[in-house]
Amino acid sequence: GLPPLVDLMLTQNERLQEHAVVAIRNLSVNEQNEVDIVAEGALAPIINLLRVPNEDLQEHAAGALANLSTNPMNKIRIVNDGALGPLIALLRSPDELVVEQAVMCMRNLSASPENRARIVAEGALPRLTSLLRSPVDKIQEAAAGAIRNLSGENEDSVAGEGG
Repeated sequence: GLPPLVDLMLTQNERLQEHAVVAIRNLSVNEQNEVDIVAEGALAPIINLLRVPNEDLQEHAAGALANLSTNPMNKIRIVNDGALGPLIALLRSPDELVVEQAVMCMRNLSASPENRARIVAEGALPRLTSLLRSPVDKIQEAAAGAIRNLSGENEDSVAGEGG
């Protein structure tokens, strides 16, 4: 199961890391697995993979977090465990697949009222606003969804971004 996959994400071998994070990403589409993956300590290794200079690892790690962030409890835990900074940084990636996964995760995280102020405070709004001009429809849609979610409690901040 999960513990060996978590361990593989911690190795220095990027191929093993990629296989492990893709497996976690695939498993994370199941509701019970979403809970189990977090309970087995996978969040920290996944968040660490957001920071590596390998776009495939970044994409799959952000994709795993996007899947995991559909669970209400995971939304808060992902933010509390430090994913916002790396995710916001990935919104500037030149790789559209990385940006797509990161912005979908941001949309999911912003659905939680507990996360909204932190997302704004960490500076996500300017980048989300700029992604409204992306040539990729999925990126535009997810950015618009995140901004919609954030506008519920941060009207002044959102209106001030103008873009």
